[in-house]
Amino acid sequence: MELTEQEILQDALVAHKFLMHMYCQFGLECSNQPLRSLFNELHNVASEHDLKLFEIMNKKGFYPTTAAPTKELKQTIKMHTEMQTQLEKKVGKK
Repeated sequence: MELTEQEILQDALVAHKFLMHMYCQFGLECSNQPLRSLFNELHNVASEHDLKLFEIMNKKGFYPTTAAPTKELKQTIKMHTEMQTQLEKKVGKK
């Protein structure tokens, strides 16, 4: 059985999402700082590859997206900015 281009790309995307999840989990649970940094770096690299796969799939119509209305984008940015500010206040960074 031969896989289609779409199936190959979908499989690669699922694999990268799994890797990203595992690198994040390992990094969070790691007490050795150099190893923790390595997992964070690997997560960032996998994230870059994930974005490239998404862009290829989106361009080919395999992963269609719709643009969010500007009002919703602004509300989401505001909400996350406020949450970040509250978190920083709680941990004493501001």
